Amino acid sequence: MSKIIKKAAKPVTDSRKEEVIKDLSEIMEKAGFRVRIEKGTFKGGFCLLREERIILINKNLEQDKKIRILIKNLPLEVTEKIYIKPGIRELIEKETSSRKLL
Repeated sequence: MSKIIKKAAKPVTDSRKEEVIKDLSEIMEKAGFRVRIEKGTFKGGFCLLREERIILINKNLEQDKKIRILIKNLPLEVTEKIYIKPGIRELIEKETSSRKLL
């Protein structure tokens, strides 16, 4: 008897969250990081490759996790030097304040 292999359901995409991911990626690029969203057996995070600062994000992660990875790796001094939309800034402050409590 053969086994039935079910494919994992694709994560639901929210256009607002995609916009947040795009905005955060642009902020990271202005800060000197290269953002790469790729398939793989990793979750994501900071990587230094041949003196190039890279943020790797797994393409199959949920949107909330992608956002957290980008915010987690955003240097705090960058938020003071670069213009950030008020909604994105609020999200960054909320996420970083919850990290400080842990």
